Amino acid sequence: GKDVIIFGLSDQSYDTVLIIKGPKRNIKLSIKERLFGFWIDTKKFTFENIPSIFFIASTTPINDILDEKTIRQKGLNFNNFDNYILNNDNIKDTRMFENNLYEWDRNLIRKQKENDLYKEYNLEIIDEKLFQTRVFFPSNTVPGNYNINIYQIKNKKIINESTKKIIIQKKGMGNKIYNFAQDNSFLYGILCIIFAIITGAAAAAAFRRL
Repeated sequence: GKDVIIFGLSDQSYDTVLIIKGPKRNIKLSIKERLFGFWIDTKKFTFENIPSIFFIASTTPINDILDEKTIRQKGLNFNNFDNYILNNDNIKDTRMFENNLYEWDRNLIRKQKENDLYKEYNLEIIDEKLFQTRVFFPSNTVPGNYNINIYQIKNKKIINESTKKIIIQKKGMGNKIYNFAQDNSFLYGILCIIFAIITGAAAAAAFRRL
């Protein structure tokens, strides 16, 4: 849940594009169908190695300054997930899956945008010398290394390209809990169940007294 300001030197003769990605993770999507009066997940598959966060900022709309081929090769928009490995072993009708791949992509992007994990920002030019943008990392941001790619563009060609990194870590008790959950997932799950039972019982007792 933090805002981060990113800035750098600007050149008026270039357009600037800034991309933030990372870390990669697997994301599951499913289709619910109504069976016997209940909504059940009947079809699902996994996008593998998808950026958990994907932020885009540019001084000019990217489609106006680069051709579609370059945008696709460099991964400068959200619509490139058909390049990633898909695990659709549990989908028997492969033809149905392929025909609806665009719809799966669109729903994945929509889901990530709703969670503020995929977002477009304005890249401002200050005093004709600096570019600057303010991005928001939501509270459910995955700790790890985030790549920042900066592109300088002229005449629909990438002239310069550089890469920086942001390291995001949890601090204090939140960091200890996160590391414990990652290193001891089974034990963490049991403790969560015990804690839920205790708090549920305490709440029930309190309501009975009221």
